[in-house]
Amino acid sequence: MSIDYTKIAGLTAEQIAELTDLHQTDVTNLIDNRDEIKLEKIGVQGRLKASEEALESARLAGIAAEELRLVDSGKYTEALALREKETIAAIAQANESASTAREALTSRDRGDVMNGVMGLIHDDHQWNSRAMLENMLEVGYNDQQQLTTAFKHNGEVVANGVSEFKSWAGEQESFKRILKGVDSSGAGTLQASGAGGAKLTLTQQSIAANKSQR
Repeated sequence: MSIDYTKIAGLTAEQIAELTDLHQTDVTNLIDNRDEIKLEKIGVQGRLKASEEALESARLAGIAAEELRLVDSGKYTEALALREKETIAAIAQANESASTAREALTSRDRGDVMNGVMGLIHDDHQWNSRAMLENMLEVGYNDQQQLTTAFKHNGEVVANGVSEFKSWAGEQESFKRILKGVDSSGAGTLQASGAGGAKLTLTQQSIAANKSQR
């Protein structure tokens, strides 16, 4: 973030020294302000969490006091109903939290697998292949909570991972033309060369094919 004022024509040594000092002061202030804002944000988040925890503790204390009052009054049925209601609510909240965590995990793992499989696809076919591959991909978890992946085509599992999908797709005429580094001459695509024998991109090949048909 430094500026070399010696490269600016017309400045005296004193001016260079003064400008350098001013710039360094500005940079230091920016860094200090950034760190202060970061610490302030962390502090606010901490206070919000502490406030939420205090409110929850107060709520639970209130429920416990009400349950005790009902028992002391001989209203055992009402006390039991209150406890059951609170238990049901606690289970529902725990299930919701678990579901949210699982959805986030599944979304992350699915995204990782999709990034891997899209890395196999030629740039010219990225835009029109993602939706198809998304529909083919299924992710899940086994009894050991390990990620499982499956690619389905026409209702059948054809691969259980990105590497298996690459091998399978490389043998399919309908998929060859969208893979990187695959000779697609037998997949119904046009092979064309430019000046010097350089291969054209798929987009350039398509343009050439359209022109030749006119």
